[in-house]
Amino acid sequence: MRNVTLGIAALVLASCSDPVTAPGELPSVTGSWVLQSFQTEGGPSGVVADAGAYTADFATDGHVSARADCNRCSASYSAAGTSLEIGALACTRAYCGDESFSDDYAAALDDATSFARSSSSLVIRHPRGSLRFVPNS
Repeated sequence: MRNVTLGIAALVLASCSDPVTAPGELPSVTGSWVLQSFQTEGGPSGVVADAGAYTADFATDGHVSARADCNRCSASYSAAGTSLEIGALACTRAYCGDESFSDDYAAALDDATSFARSSSSLVIRHPRGSLRFVPNS
């Protein structure tokens, strides 16, 4: 319960941060990101225990590569304003264990509709909720 409380507090603080773009400049999804938490519609926010197991790398050439636990995925993407569309992800299909949510993570990325970026986070929205990332250092 404490981890969920800390995760919610971190999300509230991150949502108050300054935008990374200058006034009049469109935000960019590009960069290397590590999944910090996920939110499902109508459900509680979940904090990711193994931060490095779920990543997304958005290249400037319109390709995204992702780590979904023990699987690797890739696709093309396009972003216009804050709209985001990720093409059908091609992923390896290894069994990552009962605790893994690799399939749900890949499906959420595949269904991305929009994003919001601040100086400290990237939030990708999909029809069933959202994914919150922090920069991969």
